[in-house]
Amino acid sequence: MTTSATCARALLPAACAAALAGCAGDIRPADFGQSQPGGELTPTGPVTTGQNEDLTFTTLVDATLEDAWTYVDFDARAQAAPDGPWELRFERFHISANGGISGPGGVEVAPISGRSLDEVRAEPAAGWLTDAPDGDDENSVPDYAFEQGDGWYLYDFDRHVLTPRKLVWVVRSPGGATIKLQIERYYDLAGTPAWFTLRWATL
Repeated sequence: MTTSATCARALLPAACAAALAGCAGDIRPADFGQSQPGGELTPTGPVTTGQNEDLTFTTLVDATLEDAWTYVDFDARAQAAPDGPWELRFERFHISANGGISGPGGVEVAPISGRSLDEVRAEPAAGWLTDAPDGDDENSVPDYAFEQGDGWYLYDFDRHVLTPRKLVWVVRSPGGATIKLQIERYYDLAGTPAWFTLRWATL
């Protein structure tokens, strides 16, 4: 994990709290107000999924609660129960996979850089990650697969804004379909944080 990423993860909870309390300026992303994938999809609950014209799916995830995870079953394209089948869960800026220390599902993820969602057509041969115990860093949070290495986001210290990295995540589960996924947004179109917009498709 890079030094900047480590610092961001150590300081992010306090920074987010300050921003939500109104101590920061405009925390909306720079592309606020522009047309976004999933922008026409109206949330109907904590997890809402719709199919796009290119046959990919857009899923909106409400991860705004600070003390509860939102579980997603991509096979069902819906919210899941903690004790039911699920692949990923979301809490604020954390993303956890149902594998390793976080669950019995055997879910692994692999980040792919430099390629678009459409260009990823097969599982990678290496680079698979799963949730691991907290390592040698400045916090006590487990090393979630999506936050290992440089992690899924870039953090703007001046504006307290998270921006998803341009990565495609391949998510595979022994009990379900393998999917490819991009994290398109962390904010809804009103600028509210912890509203994930995910674009994905099966492999």
